[in-house]
Amino acid sequence: MLVLDYIELSLNAEQPPLLSGISAWYPASHLGAIIGPSGCGKSTLLKVIAGIIPHTSGSISWQGKNLEETDLPPHELGYVPQFSCTQPLLTVRENLIYSARLRRKGSVSEISEIVDEVQEETGLTELQDRRAGVLSGGQLRRLALAMELTTQPSLLLADEVTSGLDPKSEEEITALLASLAQDHGRLVLLVTHSMRFLETYDSITVLSYIVTGK
Repeated sequence: MLVLDYIELSLNAEQPPLLSGISAWYPASHLGAIIGPSGCGKSTLLKVIAGIIPHTSGSISWQGKNLEETDLPPHELGYVPQFSCTQPLLTVRENLIYSARLRRKGSVSEISEIVDEVQEETGLTELQDRRAGVLSGGQLRRLALAMELTTQPSLLLADEVTSGLDPKSEEEITALLASLAQDHGRLVLLVTHSMRFLETYDSITVLSYIVTGK
């Protein structure tokens, strides 16, 4: 379970906080959407959860552990940024192998077996010999997700991975995220602008602007 307890992020005392008073809890086997207008802090909240940006006050706990006191083990966290980190000249399989080798230990055969499983899980097996640079938008998003899945994370954070996709690709990625949550006991949190397929999510967290008077 992920618990956010009154999270706040401020740059300085003269400006309104980027995040304020955010409290929420998310169980395992759960797909959650984080929505709200542009600039309200959705991506920032995801980065705070991932530990990329330190929050100013409040606490974050994962599986009962306060993440201020105990770092989240790298293999437990998968973070898919808004923009692809794939290498366009490498094949799908090569991207996955190098991602796995950078982040986990294992022999060549063990890494190969993990990559096989992830490719099957994300529907990339038939594309494994294709260079990433020629993939469609939906296929690239699948590859970005697959690269994070090579560590078999129990917490998967995805930032706008359905943004800019055609309706069919968006539906496929959303269904994939749902299966990753339900079939493997993961907590999956997705930042999205899309209002389509909201019935697919187990929870919807809505962020809004802070309005301050003069």
